[in-house]
Amino acid sequence: MAARGFFAHDSADHSVFWLRIRRWYPAAGWRFWSVGENLLWRSPDVDAAAAVRMWMQSPEHRANILSPLWRQVGISAGHFAAAPGAYGQHAVTIVTADFGVRRG
Repeated sequence: MAARGFFAHDSADHSVFWLRIRRWYPAAGWRFWSVGENLLWRSPDVDAAAAVRMWMQSPEHRANILSPLWRQVGISAGHFAAAPGAYGQHAVTIVTADFGVRRG
């Protein structure tokens, strides 16, 4: 996202986020598969506590965090000194939480 200057759940090629997640969290062989995603970008000094606090203040992001459906979570944070496009060449931190469940 930072390298290409966009911020969205959909990928840079405009494909939906769950297709990107499915590459790393396969659905094949499972009867039930579902994923969700929380994204955040802020100044580069945002920390984990602040990211969670912001997500908890958003009804949609809060619902993802508190959902009893999810069984796995993957979290990432990337710091970028100067990101183009939506970030205006500013330094940013992008935090992602991907949630998933698979049942046989």
